[in-house]
Amino acid sequence: MRRHGLWILSAFFLSAFVQPPTTYYSSRALRNQALNPATGGKEYTIRDDHGQPMSVASRMGTDGLPYWYYRIFTPVCLTGECRPIDIGIYWHFSGRYLGIEIYREPLTKTDHSEFSPLDYDRLESILQNEWSDLREYTAEELVEPTDKANDQPQVDGVTGATRKAISEAAVKDAVYTTHTIWHLIHVGEPEQLALLALSKMANEPTLAHRLLATEDMENRNFVLRGVIDGHLDVDSVIEKSILQGLSAEDNTYRDLAFKALSRLNLSTLSLQKALSTAYPQLEAGEKVRLLTALEQTDALHPALQTVLSAEFTSDTQPWVLIKILSLFRQTGALLTDEEQSTIRGVETSHTALQKALKDFFE
Repeated sequence: MRRHGLWILSAFFLSAFVQPPTTYYSSRALRNQALNPATGGKEYTIRDDHGQPMSVASRMGTDGLPYWYYRIFTPVCLTGECRPIDIGIYWHFSGRYLGIEIYREPLTKTDHSEFSPLDYDRLESILQNEWSDLREYTAEELVEPTDKANDQPQVDGVTGATRKAISEAAVKDAVYTTHTIWHLIHVGEPEQLALLALSKMANEPTLAHRLLATEDMENRNFVLRGVIDGHLDVDSVIEKSILQGLSAEDNTYRDLAFKALSRLNLSTLSLQKALSTAYPQLEAGEKVRLLTALEQTDALHPALQTVLSAEFTSDTQPWVLIKILSLFRQTGALLTDEEQSTIRGVETSHTALQKALKDFFE
C-alpha cells in the first residue's frame, strides 16, 4: 500500500495540536484502558513499510503496562475522491494490535455515507486478523483489471470492480479504507515494536515482570519468546514462570516453557530440586526434552536423582531410560546400591536400551 508523502501529515505534526481532537470512534479495548494520546510517553522512531521514519509514543494504561501509539492523517484511495482519514493506532507493548481511534470526522464509504456501528464492528474484526488476505495486495491491486487491450487495472478507488478475495476481507463499500488502516497496523510495525519492547525490557526487567503478572497469556508468551531468542536474561521471576509452564494446561505456554529450559542455569541444585517435583507429571516426550536440557549440568540434586532412578521400576518409554543413563554417566552420579541393583534388574528387548545398559555398567 503506497503512502503518498504529499498527502500525509505525520504524527510529528499532529502532536502539535494543543486541543484533543473530537473522537468519532474508539475500539472497545481502548475504552477499558482509558489511554490518553495527549499525555505522557516518550517518542520513538521506527520505519513504515516503505522505509520512511514514523514516530510512535509510549502510553501507560490503567493496568500499569506501556502501550504504543501512532497518529496519522492519510488518504485512503488513489485519486483523492475519498476523504482522508485522521486515525490513532494503539498496539500492545508486544506489538500486537490493540485498537484504533477515529478523529475529526467519522469513516465513510465510497458513496461518502458514514460507517454504521455494524461497519465499525466488521472493521474491528478484520483488524484483529494479522494474516488477512489484505496483506497480499497493494492499493493498486484492489480492483480487477478492466482494460483487456493493455491489461491495465482500473484503480479509480470508487468504481472499479473489487477483487473477490479483497471484498470478502473488507468492510462493504469501503475496501480502500479497510486496506489502508489494516496496512498501517500490520505491515512491518508490529515486528519493530516487539524488538523495541524487548530492548526496553532487557534494560528494565520490571517491565517483563509486569507482563508476566497480567492475565493476558500473549504477554506471558511474548516474554518467554524473548528469553528463548536470547533477548532477555532469566531472573528469579522469569524462572518461576518457566517452571510453572512445565505443568500448564495451556499447550502453547507448556511448549514455550520447555523451549526456555535451555536458557536456565540447570546446574543450580535448587532449580533441580524444583524440577524433581515437576518431572513425574510429564509425558514421555516432555521427559526427554527436560533430560536433553539437563545435558549442560555436571551434578545432580539428590531429589532429582531419586526421581530419575525410580523410572527404572516403572513401565517407562525406553528412550527416557537411555537419556537418564546418559545423564547419570555425564554427571558421575553416585548411585546407591539399591539404585544400581534396580537398574541392573531391567529386562528389555529394546536393542538401544540393552546397549545403553551394557555400556553404563562397563
